Amino acid sequence: MVRIKIRVLLVLLSATELLFAQTGGTIHGTVVDQSGNTVPGATLYVQPEGPMGMPLPQCATDEQGSCSISQLTLGPYFIYASKPAEGYPDQAYSFFLPRGTKPMEAILSEDHPFDAVVVHLGVKAGVLKGTVADAVLGKPLDAIVEFRWVSDPQNFLSGSGLTNAQFRILVPSDTRLKMVVSLDGYQNWVYGVDGSTLGKVLFLHPGQEVILDIRLKPKPPLTQ
Repeated sequence: MVRIKIRVLLVLLSATELLFAQTGGTIHGTVVDQSGNTVPGATLYVQPEGPMGMPLPQCATDEQGSCSISQLTLGPYFIYASKPAEGYPDQAYSFFLPRGTKPMEAILSEDHPFDAVVVHLGVKAGVLKGTVADAVLGKPLDAIVEFRWVSDPQNFLSGSGLTNAQFRILVPSDTRLKMVVSLDGYQNWVYGVDGSTLGKVLFLHPGQEVILDIRLKPKPPLTQ
């Protein structure tokens, strides 16, 4: 009877190894906040080391703050978590972290096809809310914004789709930032320069919200 049980166990282990060989590895993550409390509804995602031309594999944490990502190709992965709705930014973007900060890493192999990790959300971001419109006509505008760290100008975030006509943007907290909003046909709007804001740089504490009603002035017509 004992031999039969051992033989069945070996068969089950062999089947499990074969399954991982066919479907890849699995990373199981538990997301916690700064106090160590588990966070339901967070997004856990993994990034293979090296270039990747597809969306990152991800999952949403359950009521216990955990979820699993399976069918992963064996190899090394960086692991991130976010919950933008509660102010926790997407830390896969280096813009939210001092350069040189190393993310959590897991290595899946044939001998180790499963890994369980605890991922910290880190510090809450600052939150910018507001609107963008034509300063003369009041017409809503979708503009382009660029943020740069004052202490590290090469650490930046820019693009369209951020400062839309009505927006909510997360920015690194406790970090001095320059902010410029631009759009073809309009003068650049620079935070702290046009008198509508206090100070010449943006600086928000964790969880702090600031409302900006950005009004872009049309460029004067060219004179011949």
